[in-house]
Amino acid sequence: MPISPLSSDRTVDYVARKNVAFTRAHHCAYRGPGKALDYSRSDKSLRPPTKSTQSFELQNMPRAETLAAAHDPVVWRISRFSVTLSQLQYVTFTIIGVALLWPWNCFLSASAYYGERFLHTPSLMKVYSSTMMSVSTVTSTTYNYYLSQKQTGVDYKRRINLGLSLTIAVFVVMAFSCVMNLFIKMPDFLFFFGLMGMVLVSSMATCLAQNGTMATVNVMGQIYTNAVMVGQAIAGILPSIALIVSILLIGDKGHGKKPVEEDNRYVDKNFGLFVYYITASLVSMASIALLALIGYQKSESMYRSLNELVSAEEGGLDDLEDIHVQKTHVPFNVLWSKLRAIVSTIFITFAVTLSFPVFASIVESVHVDSHFVLLRKNIYIPFIYLIWNLGDLLGRIFCGASKSRVLIRNPRTLIIYSVGRLVFIPLFLTCNIHPRGKLPIVSSDLWYITLQFLFGFSNGQLITSCFMVVGDHCDTSEEKEAAGGFTSVFLSVGLAVGSILSYLLVLLVD
Repeated sequence: MPISPLSSDRTVDYVARKNVAFTRAHHCAYRGPGKALDYSRSDKSLRPPTKSTQSFELQNMPRAETLAAAHDPVVWRISRFSVTLSQLQYVTFTIIGVALLWPWNCFLSASAYYGERFLHTPSLMKVYSSTMMSVSTVTSTTYNYYLSQKQTGVDYKRRINLGLSLTIAVFVVMAFSCVMNLFIKMPDFLFFFGLMGMVLVSSMATCLAQNGTMATVNVMGQIYTNAVMVGQAIAGILPSIALIVSILLIGDKGHGKKPVEEDNRYVDKNFGLFVYYITASLVSMASIALLALIGYQKSESMYRSLNELVSAEEGGLDDLEDIHVQKTHVPFNVLWSKLRAIVSTIFITFAVTLSFPVFASIVESVHVDSHFVLLRKNIYIPFIYLIWNLGDLLGRIFCGASKSRVLIRNPRTLIIYSVGRLVFIPLFLTCNIHPRGKLPIVSSDLWYITLQFLFGFSNGQLITSCFMVVGDHCDTSEEKEAAGGFTSVFLSVGLAVGSILSYLLVLLVD
């Protein structure tokens, strides 16, 4: 996948502005800053340029290709292998994308452990998953809206670092809560409310990091938006792989609930979950370190001398200031007028996509007596999750390919496509949704697996297309930065509505 900055919309504009800056700085060297040219002087160098002079200046002007190459220095070189700054930036935002979704996966994957943790308090055991999702969804929606309104003077890089730092702190605490007696022997109700507090802080941290990340990549260019999307898909696919591998290695041991005994009131220490939580912290640490590294590499690039020359001129180019600090507030109605089809697509896509877990958790293989390992009940469900996430990942990756035909740029096409995905719901009803009751309309595992793959692929294609083309419909850097929070609001609302509709779908299926 090409990750050169030449694929960024901002590069052409950046190079053009640098050419203008170079010319202005060149003139300053003759006349001094803030002074008008005096064409009445006899000095030919100060007379209006002739055609021959213009030709000479154009020939000696730094070319766009040269400037772009200088702006993309090689960061590391080992033998024939080299890493450029743009490639490092792509990797950085991919890791940040992983860090944005990993916390959510952690809390979902820990459901079985907390089921055992609250075994002596059945009321808490029953409401853990629903309460966790409610706290996370409500917090994300309200805080994303707050962040989207707080724009003026915002340093988006600081938001990213603050969100990732909070994530590190939360998951270090969560990791030790699985192995320290202080937490294991804590009263159930106290531990439950503390756990929900961690979910709340984690959701706010993700909102901060996501808001800052999307604002930043909207300005930097589409390829870096794609990097974030791909990172999130990678974070979705890893838990499924880990679960399948663990089942294949240890079977069903340790997955069932242990009997309640009077002398065994406390859950065992879970070092597997400890590692999973610590990994979330390590991914966030890596993201912060990589952000700092690309900032350092930019400051050391060959463009520094030219930037200093331009900044020395009085009344320098205002649009060359730090893109991470937004100076003006962009109202919601302005963003809505330009992005309504795109954010509506984001909302509809996520609302429809949340029907996926309903079917993935109840549909079983039609070959109950098969000896094929992936068709066993204990592996079939995580295998289906893997298939869906694989489709989602490929949809996102293909959108980032050079001259991709998978990337959808037309807002009208996006919204029609998102509504059209509703057809997957009746198609899923033709599968083995009642494994011990009625026969399925289509008795085929391949049919069901294909549906899940296409459902995941369409999700990845739509979401990535929406976020990648946001910048095309904004006129200024301020609008692009504000659009990061604006789109996050509709993402959160779509997830909230989708979670509610999924409960209704469960009733329909039953």
